[in-house]
Amino acid sequence: MKKAISLIICAVMVFCAMGPAISAFADGSCNCGFSPVIYVGPLGCTSIVRDAGTENEQQLWKIDTKFLLSNLNAVLPRISRGILFHNTDLLGDALVEFVNACFGDLALDSEGRSKANVTTPQLNVPEGSRHGPDSDYYFDYDFRLDPYEHAERLHEFIGRVKALTGHNSVKLKCSSMGGVVLSAYLDKYGYDGIDVIICRCCPLLGTAVAGEAFCGKIELNSTSLTRYGEDAIPFLETGFADDFIEGTLYALLDTLKGAGVIDGLCVLGDRLIKDVGDRVFEEALIPVFGTLPGIWSFVPEEYFDEAVSFMKLPEEGGLHDKVYAYRNAMANIQSNLRAAKDDGVKVCIICGYNVQRTPLVTLWKSTSDGTVDTKYASLGATCSNVKEPLDDSYLASLENREYLSPDNMIDASTCALPECTWFVRDWLHCNGNAGIDELFSLVMTSDEVSVKSFDKFPQFLEADDDADMIYPVTASPDALTRLKERPSYLNFIRYIFSLIKRIFQSGN
Repeated sequence: MKKAISLIICAVMVFCAMGPAISAFADGSCNCGFSPVIYVGPLGCTSIVRDAGTENEQQLWKIDTKFLLSNLNAVLPRISRGILFHNTDLLGDALVEFVNACFGDLALDSEGRSKANVTTPQLNVPEGSRHGPDSDYYFDYDFRLDPYEHAERLHEFIGRVKALTGHNSVKLKCSSMGGVVLSAYLDKYGYDGIDVIICRCCPLLGTAVAGEAFCGKIELNSTSLTRYGEDAIPFLETGFADDFIEGTLYALLDTLKGAGVIDGLCVLGDRLIKDVGDRVFEEALIPVFGTLPGIWSFVPEEYFDEAVSFMKLPEEGGLHDKVYAYRNAMANIQSNLRAAKDDGVKVCIICGYNVQRTPLVTLWKSTSDGTVDTKYASLGATCSNVKEPLDDSYLASLENREYLSPDNMIDASTCALPECTWFVRDWLHCNGNAGIDELFSLVMTSDEVSVKSFDKFPQFLEADDDADMIYPVTASPDALTRLKERPSYLNFIRYIFSLIKRIFQSGN
């Protein structure tokens, strides 16, 4: 009898212990301890197609190479004659025709709506319940449209992912323009149901290249053009002879710069801009890109009023309202992220620096990841010019150097969230890197997240593309130090050309 009673008591205890698990299983909740990750992709994360499903279907973005080349071939003879004979009318006609043929159908109407036959037919819909550190749900969107429209869809997306996985919260990992979508989402819906926010190379406060382009401040500069090419060389995928080809290309660029060839090309380019730039803006660029609220979201606040005038934004209507509405999201992103962090959301902002930015605007000295300015991606870091340290006077004025980079290029103390903002030197915009992925994994799985949380990943890091890793930054290396630390043909060529430049400079 006693045995029977003991068995009954044991069975009751086991049942009571299993009760929560049984209940969780019954109501669809998941107790795995890791909420699902939603990856909010970058600009161009989905295809934009004209006449989808018909015999005339054409991919407009990411633009089909054959389509681009066919339109270029159609106008190339006129472009050549226009340049050769300095016929600005012929050249202008050809350039306007080319831009409109390739990009014209991307334009939105006065209400900020797409043409009916231009669609994004393959937008992802969340499916399946699989989730964990090695998987995520991909959120894509039409980059042209109002960021608040993406925020509404993201809100529905999050709800669907929660229902699929049985979790009450999600992690948001945003790349590049994904940060724009995040800004609109936080402004409209807040951070309830989000436990991690990661911003990777995000233009949270815009980009100078958009601001200056939308104000017509276009400039070609030989130094920036050469540096842009040199900074991109280590990321080229050229097969088994990578290092030799990269070193040869570096030598070629530097030789062309030294011989004045690149300067000559820039002079020619500047002359073309002067001759036909106003017309190309007026008849092609403004009618297309000036109608895209998504691109307007890249314009920093200090450029906005001038851009409104230059790009001839309508004074009223849906497009006007959508462009102006996003200024609230941009203005509030710092306070929204601070509020989320203070309420327990783990926040990680990571930015690249010391890469030459797009060499098409007057502010070409701004340090960046090649696309997004470090000061805008970091929400306010004080940055030196690219390839240079901060001014001696600024460094001397610093009383607290806790957030100063070892190479004296970044002062993170002026960021909105200096304790949650990482910087990676020589990291090209959103380039894949296993070390950065490891950092993200730690951010998503650790109880506490700050720049002091992980010994392996302090606030200031350096990207090594060959090793597919990031390392703590020390002092900014000269060419000889770089060659000693990472012997390669490319770094040998860098060192040789640095010696040549030093000899010429000493001689002058």
